[in-house]
Amino acid sequence: MTLNSYRDEARDFMGAIGAPGEGPEPKIAWLDEEFRLLKGAVSANEPDKIRHQIYDMFFLLFELSADYGFDLDGEWAPGRRRKGKKYLGAPAK
Repeated sequence: MTLNSYRDEARDFMGAIGAPGEGPEPKIAWLDEEFRLLKGAVSANEPDKIRHQIYDMFFLLFELSADYGFDLDGEWAPGRRRKGKKYLGAPAK
């Protein structure tokens, strides 16, 4: 699946439960909470909880990108090139 398909899945899910339009602030707060839980799971070396928290954070990020209508696939290639230039000294393929 493409990143945009995950974004669309999150958008469709939020629409199905009647949750779109709440704005970014609650999602940012939830990301903070999920990150706190992720750090705890990593510190406790709990792979199942780590995996779960990563999923939760991904889903929230996909929700945010849906709220803004971002083209995540379109951002991926330029982002890869920026990272390649910054960290490898040459553009990544």
